[in-house]
Amino acid sequence: MALWKRREPAADGAASRAVFGVGMQVLVRLDRSRYPESMVEDPIGVIVGAGDSDGAALYAPVSGREAIWTVQFDEPFFGLDGSGPHLSARVAQASLEPAPEA
Repeated sequence: MALWKRREPAADGAASRAVFGVGMQVLVRLDRSRYPESMVEDPIGVIVGAGDSDGAALYAPVSGREAIWTVQFDEPFFGLDGSGPHLSARVAQASLEPAPEA
């Protein structure tokens, strides 16, 4: 019996309408294309750094000029490849969505 449940993407398109900024709690959608069987949950964290429009992001490809945010995780995060623990990461905005309310 699995003790984890992968969070489903927001069905109402809330991520595409969200306005991101420092202090916002977010869910980081991991790029599972290379690790489809990974049982690591998508981490939740808080945006702690203002977005840039260039550079590289962790765990997601960046296409074109896209905002990159620094996210500090609620608990140490181990990557899909087993790396970590990571306390924070630079994440492309396309990989973020507002965290579900508790």
